[in-house]
Amino acid sequence: MSHDSILTVSKSTIQMGGYNDRIYLMSLAAEDGPEIVDELINMAVAEDLSKIFAKVPASKSLPFLSSGFEKEAVVPDMFDGEDGLFLSFYRYLWRKEQSDRAGLDHVLSVAESKKGKGNVSTLPSSLRMRRLMPEDAHSLAHLYGRTFQTYPFPITNPEFLCQEMEAGVRFMGVYEDARLVGAASAEISSDGYSAEMTDFAVDPGCRKMGIAGALLRALEKDCSESGIKCLFTIARACSYGINSLFSKGDYEFSGRLRNNTNISGKLESMNVWHKFVEV
Repeated sequence: MSHDSILTVSKSTIQMGGYNDRIYLMSLAAEDGPEIVDELINMAVAEDLSKIFAKVPASKSLPFLSSGFEKEAVVPDMFDGEDGLFLSFYRYLWRKEQSDRAGLDHVLSVAESKKGKGNVSTLPSSLRMRRLMPEDAHSLAHLYGRTFQTYPFPITNPEFLCQEMEAGVRFMGVYEDARLVGAASAEISSDGYSAEMTDFAVDPGCRKMGIAGALLRALEKDCSESGIKCLFTIARACSYGINSLFSKGDYEFSGRLRNNTNISGKLESMNVWHKFVEV
């Protein structure tokens, strides 16, 4: 199945399709009014998609909430002077139900027990880190292909990765000689106020070397130097490693997005974590 399409509705940006079986309102344009809510619901009905997922400023949330959207996560100060809300609309009960809730709660409690303990940020001398450029896209796509069976965006496509870099997404990579063994990215919001820390991948043969922690620290420093204050991530709720990484890094748990994302072969719930950095 091909990946979902990035589209413009009114002036806002959405991702839509059967791959994630959802509509994701990625960026709500300031000039778009409450009628966009009905537009999205009508599109979901027309395409028979089971979920609508929206990231919106708190001041724009009322039309969504009054139309049946539920608040699943809150990121304080995501937008300049106001919180960001992650809202979900479920067209079918099965999409909302969580059979694995107890297991996901355990992952979260383990992660939260490590709160603020810090991540190793120095790499072994055999490894080196640098910003990734378009000429690294093939190596990066190959790493992602080895790491994820499926992913919500086409990150195994070098052309897509080049487009992301050209659009301002910052990728960091860790090399062992000429081989890329770890990568992550910071996706900067259009208003320049927040960044999503995402696309973490470490070669299975290079785990336990502090690579993810070093990547996170490097991206945080890069964002902070650019004046970006709000950092957040949407992490696989089933992963002890990625949730512990952010908890150790002093991120706060913001909420869980149920059955949200097609990753590693099936729809998975995702945890949102955030940190506010005084620049």
